[in-house]
Amino acid sequence: MADQRKKGQEVILQQFNKMRQEQRVFAQKISELKMEESEHKLVIDALKDVNDPKRKCYQLVGGVLIQRTIEEVQPNLENNAAKINALISTLDKNLDSKAKELIDFKEKHGIKVKGEDNLEKKDDKKDEKPVSTGVLVN
Repeated sequence: MADQRKKGQEVILQQFNKMRQEQRVFAQKISELKMEESEHKLVIDALKDVNDPKRKCYQLVGGVLIQRTIEEVQPNLENNAAKINALISTLDKNLDSKAKELIDFKEKHGIKVKGEDNLEKKDDKKDEKPVSTGVLVN
């Protein structure tokens, strides 16, 4: 009986760890995409300052450097930046739902993570007013 209970707890713990890992993957991918989006915006802003749309520029596509003109590259960059932004917002929603799912799972199974209890206690202590001990130190 105790053996089955322990196996059940192990299964629950494995599910919990899997959910946490999925949440980390979402957060990591969002971070990567935000970096890529900022790079796109940086290039778009640099190209807006150029007055000659026929000027040569180089674009890295799949590891291959391609020579094009600014008028060819700029719409593609703006389109890619918009798609990246849409993907980031979608992944943010997925991350939020995954976080809610994880919290519900923790509450349902009574899972406590090491370190989280200490954070909650510290937050509670911040809210409390300091207690005067009546000692004056000079």
